[in-house]
Amino acid sequence: MKALALLAPLSVAALITPALAAGDLTRAKPVEVVLEMGTDLASGKMFFRPKHLEFETGKAYKLELKNLDEIKHEVESHEFVQRIFTRKVEIENADGLVAEIKGAIREIEVGPKQTVDWYFVPVQTVKNADIICAIKGHKEAGMFGTITIR
Repeated sequence: MKALALLAPLSVAALITPALAAGDLTRAKPVEVVLEMGTDLASGKMFFRPKHLEFETGKAYKLELKNLDEIKHEVESHEFVQRIFTRKVEIENADGLVAEIKGAIREIEVGPKQTVDWYFVPVQTVKNADIICAIKGHKEAGMFGTITIR
């Protein structure tokens, strides 16, 4: 009977204490990666910098999409988005958070001189998936690259 009296409070404590898995990626500090988009003034060629991105399954990432140009650019990669879980996309300005988007993402357009943060976790591998800016003429001007998820 004494054993039951001791176990009862412990059982209640176990039920009301939130369970956190050791791998709870919602609380993990994401690995930060920057992808710059812009135009080389000397050559007139557009770019993604770096040209190749690498990620690892099961790790949380924050991909900072930084548009250096006076015109909009976008990031599109059908193979990539099918192999990740998007936690959220955040847009901030000098005043703070402007928007937080959750759910499946197909492409992200970034306005002139703006930055967008994409939080995601890769869940499946892919080698050299294409990444492009699908705005007319941008891919042809050099805005393309690849993504690998190990």
